Amino acid sequence: MGLNVVMIATYPLEPGRVVGGIESVTSTLVPALAAREEIDSLTVLRFHTGEATVESRREGPKVEIRYLRGQRRLGVATGSFLDVRQTRKVLAELRPDVVHAHEIGLRGDIATQVSDKTVVTVHGLIHLETRLNARTSVKERVRYYLVEAMVRRVLRRAKAVISISDYDARALSGMVRGEHISIPNPTAPEFFALSPSAPTEPRLLFAGVLSPRKNPEGLLTAFSLALREVPKARLIMVGPQPDAEYARAIRAQATDLGLDDAVEFVGMVDNERLREEIALARAVVLFSHEETSPTILAQAMAAGKPVISARVGGIPEMVTDAVNGYLVEPGDTAELAERMVELLRNQELALEFGARGHLMALDRFEPDAVARRTVETYLRVAGM
Repeated sequence: MGLNVVMIATYPLEPGRVVGGIESVTSTLVPALAAREEIDSLTVLRFHTGEATVESRREGPKVEIRYLRGQRRLGVATGSFLDVRQTRKVLAELRPDVVHAHEIGLRGDIATQVSDKTVVTVHGLIHLETRLNARTSVKERVRYYLVEAMVRRVLRRAKAVISISDYDARALSGMVRGEHISIPNPTAPEFFALSPSAPTEPRLLFAGVLSPRKNPEGLLTAFSLALREVPKARLIMVGPQPDAEYARAIRAQATDLGLDDAVEFVGMVDNERLREEIALARAVVLFSHEETSPTILAQAMAAGKPVISARVGGIPEMVTDAVNGYLVEPGDTAELAERMVELLRNQELALEFGARGHLMALDRFEPDAVARRTVETYLRVAGM
């Protein structure tokens, strides 16, 4: 008899419509897990606030996705009381061997309250990210203390914690009481299928949430410098824009820098459009202040594209400077611009870096290998 698994995670509301890095990971991992003979059934609990159009759907004989109307407010302060109550009812019906939560925030908090056989995957250091905003107001400081307490509670209760990089493993050292292991996030096969890259126009791609943490201001400043050297260069900025006021400010900065004809703000796209943009790009660029293990960089590597990124968080574990891309010092717009120019001018070097990155991605992010190691963790947690 195989494993009966419940996963509590952000997951696509509609097939093929992937929003954000965690959805990209879970929508890749779930079918890879279902392909394992050790798995009998896998039920994903996807909390939402009214966006889902169905209550459940099947994705093959082993997988069911259940869409649960979630608690809208005060989740951190109340320990997601209403969501926990719903989850207990589902678990009483399904009687899973393991509950796997994706993130050490609210979903991890729900999972560790309803099961003593819980695996939690780290998808970002939410307590550290919240700390960045804690100086802005009393409300944000209170939220930071509540979030930090929640994270500590999750890490203390989980039977196994999966870090996706050595960076987050070090950051959580001493906070995890159970087993603490490292398993990279998987990357979907359709991104690997884009390699080898064809020659491209001098076109750069940023893909991510338009937020201060991603530092689009610094990226635009650096690109304006690169554009002086490569006038035909283009920068495509893809991703959700949750803060309309901030998005307007970034667009205004692009205008002030004279970039209206060279920068395109695309907004949210589906996976097919994202793959198209990656295929068209000479390189993928990220200039964040903080990151753990960005999904877009793994996707770029799988697709045979070089990466230019700030040397922050877990990114140096993914990108080796002058091997599969370039690393620059955080905030150094002049250095970022210089590296942009090098790849925009040198197609052969970009293809060389991209080919190396593809091989590195095959070794680290291939879905079957990630699923195998995840199932091994389930078996230990379940005592099977």
